[in-house]
Amino acid sequence: MVENGTLIEKIEKHPRIWLAAAALLAIMCILGGLSGIVIRPDVTVGDMENAPYFGHAEGEVSEHDSAEDIGIRNSFCRFIPTGSEYYYRVCTDDGAWIYVRAGKNDEFAGGRKIEGRVRKFSDDEREYLRDKFAHSDEYFLDMTWLRTDLLLIASGVLIVLDIVLAALMIKNKIAADNRFRTPTEIVFCAVPFVTAAIWIYLKAYI
Repeated sequence: MVENGTLIEKIEKHPRIWLAAAALLAIMCILGGLSGIVIRPDVTVGDMENAPYFGHAEGEVSEHDSAEDIGIRNSFCRFIPTGSEYYYRVCTDDGAWIYVRAGKNDEFAGGRKIEGRVRKFSDDEREYLRDKFAHSDEYFLDMTWLRTDLLLIASGVLIVLDIVLAALMIKNKIAADNRFRTPTEIVFCAVPFVTAAIWIYLKAYI
């Protein structure tokens, strides 16, 4: 009979490949989140299509057209709900009409300062805006950027945790007969599921 073995036993057969792939994913997640926090170009919302990747823009609200606000319910593979997004149609002090993504029932009175990540609408979202409001918006200002960036960093940190646990078990720092071995293996196997859940959530927002 062929035994499949545990996940850590499979990794032990090719540890460098597994750990290098995990390290690359962790670096991508952490740098992806940090870049959004660190990079802050001086771009106004009226010129946000010129913001660099991961760029931010800022401005001031002069008017809010609540009749053109939209809410979108997100799902993964159409069956797993991943939360809702709320977009608000505002005019800024430089005369640009844009959509702003923010929290539910957020208020955008005249004079409010707005700042966030510049993101692109998906093809389906742009088609919806064209059909419902005859808008051709390609970009929007994401004021929820900090939450998504922190979650991206957290997913990278979780992968680093798994790398450390794998290294400890492979090097027999936590041997098979160690009383911490079973809890370590449980955490080691649970972390990828938590990380995947974060990525599924982020897929709808980034």
